[in-house]
Amino acid sequence: MKTKVALPLMMIVLFVLIACSLPWGKSAAGKGDAVQTAAAATIQAMSTAAAQASTAQSKNTPTSKPTSADTAAPTSAPPQPTSTHTQPLTATPPPTSTVPPTPTPKPCNLAAFVKDVTVKDGTVLKPGEHFTKTWRLKNAGTCTWQNYSLVFDHGDAMGGAAAVPISASVAPGQAVDVSVDLVAPSDEGTYEGYWKIRDDKGVVFGLKEDRAFWVKIKVTAPTVTPTNTSAPTATPSPTLPPPAMLVLDLYAKAPQASWRNGQGAVLPFPGSNSDSRGFARYADQYLLEDGQHHTHVLETHPQWVDNGSITGTYPSVFVPANAHFKAKFGFIAAANGGCGVGNVVFEVWAFYNNHPARLYSKQKACNGHLYSVDILLTPMANRQVQFRLVVRANGSSAQDWAVWVDPHVSTP
Repeated sequence: MKTKVALPLMMIVLFVLIACSLPWGKSAAGKGDAVQTAAAATIQAMSTAAAQASTAQSKNTPTSKPTSADTAAPTSAPPQPTSTHTQPLTATPPPTSTVPPTPTPKPCNLAAFVKDVTVKDGTVLKPGEHFTKTWRLKNAGTCTWQNYSLVFDHGDAMGGAAAVPISASVAPGQAVDVSVDLVAPSDEGTYEGYWKIRDDKGVVFGLKEDRAFWVKIKVTAPTVTPTNTSAPTATPSPTLPPPAMLVLDLYAKAPQASWRNGQGAVLPFPGSNSDSRGFARYADQYLLEDGQHHTHVLETHPQWVDNGSITGTYPSVFVPANAHFKAKFGFIAAANGGCGVGNVVFEVWAFYNNHPARLYSKQKACNGHLYSVDILLTPMANRQVQFRLVVRANGSSAQDWAVWVDPHVSTP
């Protein structure tokens, strides 16, 4: 609407300008300035009027009234607006498992070291000095320690017993002090002995990862202070008898022996007392034919056939001079505490220089007494020797609950 008003106004202004520029004579020439001034005023007045008219027209014109062009039906559907807003893509995290990890179950047999009660690592001792090593251990497993034993595993035995019963009953989580009597070696040096625990079924175990606990000492001869510094004289050390040395504990090492019956069948250790092939196992809990309980009892029942047998062959060991094989042997008592009908032959064999040698043979029936054997091993001194225990049924093998009590090889 502003364009329609402005076009006539421009034409009027153009007409006035042309009129002012035409030659109208002298009278007209004298009035040129006045005419131009009047024309300018007229143009300004007309511009103001035109602006007011345009404003009035815009106020009076409805903005919502459609024209014929606006009301015409569209020939096609208008395009839908395309959204430029894109929903951001968010990576969906993998679902988090809500199932808790399965805890590793505790083993039946496990020990935990608490502290050294006596003889801490590096303790200095004199040659041949007797001492008692005590460890405080915790039952870190799930089984109660009942009829368990402290056993030597490897290293320097230092004259200690191969197995020492743990007299207390130790429940899971409880601690116990276990001790072994030892003797410092006669030679100077550093010595280490490693120990573990054996359960009532003959299974040997230690700390985590089956590690052993230990005793570590340093043996040093006492120094002699001379009384006359100008002429020192050496004082000879006293001559000490060599301490007893355990060479082989056949009771403690029974799990490492090779057990077979007379037909050559390999037998497990510990075996089952219902195994008709014969069996070997620990039997410390049983009353023996002498009416007493003993420790370090190894049962060796022959195969359940007439004249059946069982043998246990041990790994070879070095036998020093003046070594002995010692043991007691007999039978487990019957259920009534008396003797059964057991009757066997007990034998001890040694293999050295690639030849077998029978060191001992004794037929025994159950008679209420245990027999003892003490064999001096002079012929095989300073040699590698394999020892073998043999039990042969003397006729029927019924009730042949034959046992060896504390069988071992040692020096006096």
